[in-house]
Amino acid sequence: MGFTTASSKLKTPNDPRGNRGIATPTFQKDAVDSLSRARQGFVKNTGKKLKDVTTAKAYQKLSEAQKKEYKKRNPQDFKKKDEEFKLNKKSLLGE
Repeated sequence: MGFTTASSKLKTPNDPRGNRGIATPTFQKDAVDSLSRARQGFVKNTGKKLKDVTTAKAYQKLSEAQKKEYKKRNPQDFKKKDEEFKLNKKSLLGE
């Protein structure tokens, strides 16, 4: 049994060997990042448009400081009300 196969090289969770210098991916474990990743994953997996972030339960559970941090990191999720309003026809009010 001096040979190795591809399956024998796999590392099991109880393997005493170290990671041999290979970096393992780690993510920050805060609510702001998890909400951002969840919304990005939704768009990537479904291809649908996102609803307003303020209706999300995960956003509602955030503290005020975390909400400010989320808005700072993801300004595209917050549309201004004026940008959404546009007249279809020319009128006395504007375009």
